[in-house]
Amino acid sequence: MRNTLTLIFIFSLSSLFAQEPAKNMLEPCGTPAGISPWLRFYSDHKAEMEYRSNDTLWVGLQAHLLARDNGTGRFPFDRFMDALCRLNTDFAESNIQFYLKDDINLIDNSAWYAHTTIPAGIDMMLTNNVDDAFNSYFVGNPAGNCGYNLPYGGVAIGHSCASASDHTWAHEAGHALSLPHPFIGWEGKQYNYAIPTPTSVTYDYTYFHDTIDTQIPAPLDTALVEYVDGSNCAIASDLICDTKPDYISSRWTCNGQGMSPAIQKDPAGVDFQSDGSLFMSYADDACQTRFSPEEIQVMRANLATEKANWLGSAPQLGEITQLVNQISPIQDQVVPVAGTQLVWSSAPNATHYVVEASRFSSYALREVEMITSDTFVTTPALLANRTYYWRVKAFNAAHFCADLSESATFVTAPTSAAFEPDSEGWRCYPTVLSPGHVLNLEIPESWLGKTSKVACYDVAGNLKWDSKLLISGYKMMLQVPLENWQTGLYYLVLSNEMGIKRQALMIAK
Repeated sequence: MRNTLTLIFIFSLSSLFAQEPAKNMLEPCGTPAGISPWLRFYSDHKAEMEYRSNDTLWVGLQAHLLARDNGTGRFPFDRFMDALCRLNTDFAESNIQFYLKDDINLIDNSAWYAHTTIPAGIDMMLTNNVDDAFNSYFVGNPAGNCGYNLPYGGVAIGHSCASASDHTWAHEAGHALSLPHPFIGWEGKQYNYAIPTPTSVTYDYTYFHDTIDTQIPAPLDTALVEYVDGSNCAIASDLICDTKPDYISSRWTCNGQGMSPAIQKDPAGVDFQSDGSLFMSYADDACQTRFSPEEIQVMRANLATEKANWLGSAPQLGEITQLVNQISPIQDQVVPVAGTQLVWSSAPNATHYVVEASRFSSYALREVEMITSDTFVTTPALLANRTYYWRVKAFNAAHFCADLSESATFVTAPTSAAFEPDSEGWRCYPTVLSPGHVLNLEIPESWLGKTSKVACYDVAGNLKWDSKLLISGYKMMLQVPLENWQTGLYYLVLSNEMGIKRQALMIAK
């Protein structure tokens, strides 16, 4: 099932990641080894294809967040925003930035959520891809890898490799923009570092052919092994001269100088260490900091030509520098178990907000997780007599790095509390409103079918607004025009021949 929503409500425990592989159990990357035809052509025609403009290239991103069939396990929205922030930070030096082209796609499919083969990922992508965008899928298990890229599909990223300090997404985005590994040809190989390497290596350029038909021999290609002196850098390995030789195709930790502890020998017997700063290497995330200048030129040229359909106009949206402030409820305010409005201040330049509520200050389980364009949401039924923590993060289509607000707290009332309807069945909530909010009325049966007068007064008794209201159901919603009202206390009065009902309201801007 696939859902595309502008306002997203999730009332499940979406942070449960049971049975997902730990990062240290995953292969770093499942992208097939090889040099794309485009990169070979570019390497032969750099002078004509170099993209000389320094303007920022804005890449339209289509995000797909996978969950199990029952909707559980989806990557939390705040962590997804952190991953987006990291992606744009990693690409900042290249003047390439990603923006949300459309609403996030929510896909509930257990087979895709934790797929064990690349062909299953192919099916996921070809079924759900959006045209003219960089399609990115966040899943529990991307075929046993931290991530992978399919040139004709998109990228898949594992939850456990997508923290705010991980560079897996940048690595796979580099693949999507035609960058190979700097150790191309060495994927899956082990060799004796104490002896010179051969002048060439062969490799399986599908990297997963045996998952399709084990009777088909591995299709092989040949890569020249790069020399330390750079004499063959334009035709060897990744065809990029400022990514120096690297023959390590397993995860490794760099030393204090950011280099590999392993000392390797090139075909001429010259010792060297691999550069751990490159995003396209297999160095640990803590080592990686950059794309090389030539890698950046390759990616920008690829976007200007082969991937030009991914580019869009610069979003006219500024950065978000002001934190959201919660307005209500706060400081352990007692609220009804259902129908409470969480209200917060708007943040300049924000178009959307992530809202979370949990019984745990760590937010390990989230009973409420929403994305909305409003500055309020209404909670579903929560557990009675419990303390809840809630927080908000602001974002827009191009800026995702604003901090989460501090947590505010509220306490759900016992079922016998005064928030229950009165003896006649009357109830009015929420009691804290902002412009645009809806007031919920629960009406006694005896009032049904009656035309009533509804009015609002300030604390001095001055009439602020009145109207006629036909009581047509047990539950009704009332829109009070609050736009020009001052912050403060007001009184709602509803009256007809059956009697008068009053409710104090707090107006918060």
